[in-house]
Amino acid sequence: MKIRNLLIYPLALAMCFILCGCSLSVSVENLLSPPKLTDEQDDIYKELIRSVGKNIKLKYPKNGDYRSAFVIRNIDDEPDDEALVFYESKDIRSGESALRLKFLDKADGKWEATYDLACPGNEIDSVLFADLGGSPEKGIDPAQTNDNSTSIILSYTLLNQTDKAFTVLKYKDKKPEELISSTYSCMSVSDMNKDGKNELVIVNVSKELQTASASMYTDSGDRLELLSNTPLYGGAADYIRVTDGMLDENTPALFLDYSKGGGQSGTDVLYCYGSRLFCPDSIGSKPAAGIISRQVNDYMAEIYSFDIDGDGFIEIPSTTPLPGYETLTKPEQICAVQWYTVQNDNFTQKAYSYFSGKYRFALLFPNRWTGVVTAVADFTTNDIIFISYDAETGLKATEDNEIMRIRTVEKDDAEAMEATKGMKLLGESEDLVYYALNSNYKTGKLALTESELKDSFVIL
Repeated sequence: MKIRNLLIYPLALAMCFILCGCSLSVSVENLLSPPKLTDEQDDIYKELIRSVGKNIKLKYPKNGDYRSAFVIRNIDDEPDDEALVFYESKDIRSGESALRLKFLDKADGKWEATYDLACPGNEIDSVLFADLGGSPEKGIDPAQTNDNSTSIILSYTLLNQTDKAFTVLKYKDKKPEELISSTYSCMSVSDMNKDGKNELVIVNVSKELQTASASMYTDSGDRLELLSNTPLYGGAADYIRVTDGMLDENTPALFLDYSKGGGQSGTDVLYCYGSRLFCPDSIGSKPAAGIISRQVNDYMAEIYSFDIDGDGFIEIPSTTPLPGYETLTKPEQICAVQWYTVQNDNFTQKAYSYFSGKYRFALLFPNRWTGVVTAVADFTTNDIIFISYDAETGLKATEDNEIMRIRTVEKDDAEAMEATKGMKLLGESEDLVYYALNSNYKTGKLALTESELKDSFVIL
C-alpha cells in the first residue's frame, strides 16, 4: 500500500495544478527524481559535461541487461576500463541526430572523453556485448578478455516506435569502428553451427512484400562476414520473442515466436547444416490453417516456445479446439495445445495438453485422453474441470462425466484456501497454490494415476 501511495502522490499533485486552473509545464516523468550517481559515474558525467556542455539529457536503454546511461567495461585490448554514456544533445544542427553516445577512456585514474558518436534512432533499445568469432568459455565474460574480440551491439527504436535499427561496433585506438548497421525485427547471439564461436543472427521483415528472412554473421576481423541467409515462413509477422535452446541433443536452434495480428501467432525455427541456416516450413500446404498456428482470445493467452515436458529441449506450440469447441466461434473456443518438435526437417507432434494462461499451468494429456477428454471452466471457484466428452451431454460437467478438476488458489485468500480441504496439493508458485480433486468417475479408464498426474502437471 505504501508503494501504491508513492505512485499516487505525484499524479495527485499534477491534478491539483489542473483543478486550480494553474498551468502545468512539468510532466510526471519530471516529478520523479533521476537515480543518484555513484562517485565513478559522477566523475564520468563531469568529463561528459566538460566535453559537450551542459545542455544535455541522459538517456537510458529500455531493454536488456544494461539499463543505465553509464556502461563501464573493458572493451579494447588495453588493461583499463572504458565508459559508454548515452545522452541527448539539445545543441544540434539541423539534420543531426540528437541521440549521442560518448566514449571515454580511463588513464592514470582519470576519465577522458575520446569520441562522440551519432546514434541512428531516437531511443536506445538495448546494449549487448558479444564475442563474435572468438571461443567463449562458460562463465567467462568475453568483454573482460584482452584480445579485442568484443563487439558492441547497439539497438535503437526509430521515430515510429515500430521499426528498430542496430549497429555493431569495435572499439580500437580510442575510436569506434562500425562493422555493420541496418534495420531489424529481432536478433540473437549464439553458437548456431557448433564451431565453438558465437554468431549473430538478424531477422528482417518486409511488411510490404509480406516476407521475412534471417541472416547469420561472424566476425572476420575487420568486418562482419555473412555466412548464410534463409527465408522464414511467418509472412508479414512481428517477431516478439526469441528463445535460444536445443531442438535435440545435437541441434542448437532459435525459436522465433511471432504475432500476425487478429489474435493469430506462430513460430519459426532456425538451425544449421554446417554454416547454412535452415528454417523448416511452419505453414505447410494450407497457409490459412498452418502447421504451427495458434490463436489468442479471452480463454487462450499468448503462448511461446517452451520446454513443456522438462526434457531439456524446446517444444513449439500450436492450438486446436478441444472436443466440443470446434463449432463455436473463435472468441468462444478453449483450445488444446499441441507441442511440436522437428524431425528430418518436418514438424512432428510430441505432446498434447490443456494450457491455462490465466491460471499459469498446463496439463499434458495421456494418449487415451486425446480426442475424448475436454475441459470446462468454473470461474466462480477457479476450477478447470476435465470431462469425458459426449456430443449429447455437450460441454457440461456432470457426476457421470467428470474425471477430475484442478483448482488454483491465491495464497493470501484464506477463505478459498479453507475450501480446498480434501483436495490433493499439486504444487505452488510464488503467489498461487494448485490442488486437484479426482471425481467418482466409475469406469476408471480415463482416470489419472497419482504418478501420471505428477508427471503431467506443469506450473508455468
